[in-house]
Amino acid sequence: MYGFYWIGNLVQAVLHLPLTGSIVGMLLLFIVIQLGWIRISWGEEGSSWLQSNLQLLFIPPTVGIINHFDFFRANTVLLVLGLIVSTLITCLLSAKISEWLMAWRSTHQGKKEAIPCSHSSSDSE
Repeated sequence: MYGFYWIGNLVQAVLHLPLTGSIVGMLLLFIVIQLGWIRISWGEEGSSWLQSNLQLLFIPPTVGIINHFDFFRANTVLLVLGLIVSTLITCLLSAKISEWLMAWRSTHQGKKEAIPCSHSSSDSE
């Protein structure tokens, strides 16, 4: 996993991608796993270690918030508004993508409807 992180950073720096190197590395790891070049079981030990120590990854952001508390206090309204807007956009985008995927799946599997939307008591009789 660490190797894919470094490869992702290298690819990002060389190609000047608008994504961070860690995201590029994660995408590369996903592609390699999907192609079957690497088995998921090979990364189980490392991922288990990361999951067991996940709480440590929240310490730096928390310290950053504490160190810059004046900034957060001065911009509270903008930050809360940004959180609300970004959450709504994420929810709407997720719903539309799910809707699109269900429609695509139903047309490619020959089903009339992937998930029925409504049931009435007359349908069951």
